[in-house]
Parts: sequence; C-alpha cells; structure tokens
Amino acid sequence: MTEPPERPESVTLTPEDTLWSLAEEYFEDASRWKAIYEANRDVLADPAAVRPGMVLRLPMEIYPRHLRAVAGVFEDEAVDLADVARQAADDLNAIGDFWGQGTLGTTFFKGEGGERGYEAVSGQFTQGLKSLEEGHQGIGRRLRLTADRVEVADWESVAAILAALPDPEQP
Repeated sequence: MTEPPERPESVTLTPEDTLWSLAEEYFEDASRWKAIYEANRDVLADPAAVRPGMVLRLPMEIYPRHLRAVAGVFEDEAVDLADVARQAADDLNAIGDFWGQGTLGTTFFKGEGGERGYEAVSGQFTQGLKSLEEGHQGIGRRLRLTADRVEVADWESVAAILAALPDPEQP
C-alpha cells in the first residue's frame, strides 16, 4: 500500500512559483492565494514580492491529495471485501449443499425447534460482509467529497461533515 502524501507545513519557493500557483497546487483552488498571503504577512509585505528560496507557511489543515489517497485505499479495500464476500457466500452455499435435501439436511439448513438454521446464519454473515463493503465504499466517496468541499476545519468538524454528507449515489 502506498502511503498517502503528508500535509506540507511550508514550501520553499522556486523561480516559477507565485501565490496563485501555490494555491492551485496545494489547495486545488488558485483563488485561495490570499490565504497563503495572509498566513505569511510577517515575511511577505506584498503578494507580488515572492522570491525564489523564500519559505512560506501553508495554512491548511486538510490536504486534498491526502484525502483522495486515503479514499483510494478504502475503495481498494471495498473491492477486496467484495471478493471475500463472494468467496464466503460460495463456500457457505457449498456447505449447505453438502447436507443435502433429506431430513437431516433440511434440519441443518432451516433450523429446528425455533432455532435458526444454517440458512439464516450464513445469510446474516454474508449480509454483514456486504455492509462492511458498502461502508468502505461510502467512506471513500465521502472522503473525496470532503476533499472537494472543505477548506479549513478541525477533525471534529470533518467527522460531522462526513456524517452529514448525502450518499452521492442517491438522487
């Protein structure tokens, strides 16, 4: 697994850098150049006075590239979980088929005396894996939405935003 990029604290300017280009690169929104300027007023009197070699602070708590990388990990895990769920369902069905259709097989499969049988337990297990897969997919989608919408926030706010976001696949 590739480690997601860490949020940079500062950047050392190159001859090509402008506040606009830095905002585009790190915030994915060039219009946020003012935030970089405001965070560096102690070393930058004029927004146009950037010089190569200057070190500027990047005033962000959420780094969109990091969120997207983490979202990718959750999406990859969702695919892996889907594979596990399919294999588990196939294995569970094979066990059920092994017991056959006779009295013993029916009792094993359906249950007896009010007890749940194999059919109910294996279905519950399969549904649990499916829910886990859907949860991973949902986390990935919500992280991507957060990367696109959140500028600066504390992590408690991020958790509240994730919980409140609509499911992107619902109309």
